[in-house]
Amino acid sequence: MNSLIDLSHPITDSMQIYPDDEPPHLEKFNDLELEGYNNYRFDTGMHVGTHIDGPLHMTPQGQFIDEIDINRFTGKGYLLHAKGEPVIQCKPVYDSKIENECIVVIYSGWSRMFGQENYYEDFPTLSIELAHLFVEKKIKMVCLDFPSPDRKPYPIHKLLFSNNILITENCTNVEKLMAIKEFEIIALPLCVHADSSPARVVARELHSSQS
Repeated sequence: MNSLIDLSHPITDSMQIYPDDEPPHLEKFNDLELEGYNNYRFDTGMHVGTHIDGPLHMTPQGQFIDEIDINRFTGKGYLLHAKGEPVIQCKPVYDSKIENECIVVIYSGWSRMFGQENYYEDFPTLSIELAHLFVEKKIKMVCLDFPSPDRKPYPIHKLLFSNNILITENCTNVEKLMAIKEFEIIALPLCVHADSSPARVVARELHSSQS
């Protein structure tokens, strides 16, 4: 059985959120001992914790997240090691290593700051040259272990979205992929009629016979 690595932050009532976003609200409103069953209510925006941004998030055209071909949420993964780079640059090796229509996972190490005050302030970003390479390679998705590929006015978001590239933000445990030769990403959003969605993102180790 192939091992799975969970790249998702758990959603909790007190989790850190993007500044000015509404916090999620998770509460228990039926109790097993009192009523014979447990039940919880969950009220949230679509951009809490580990989540997938769809093109409709920042572009006028695009499908709702539940309308996007489900095959775009899974694919062969490529780990891009960028720890310590405040702006993640495009390097010649990426052109030969990144396969067409793969899913790129970026390891910056920033997820260790999740929950700390500066998590949404000093995070790394992607260079425009790297974003253009992703477009050239027609990747399905880029997964980040930090909050966003860019800052206002969000040129990287818009470039990727206009080329049908999904963005998964706030991944964690990405360092565990360094010990794996080949893997695939399974990043499934809720089947929700919205621009984006919280997601459970996992990596599944591939053996050579499956690659």
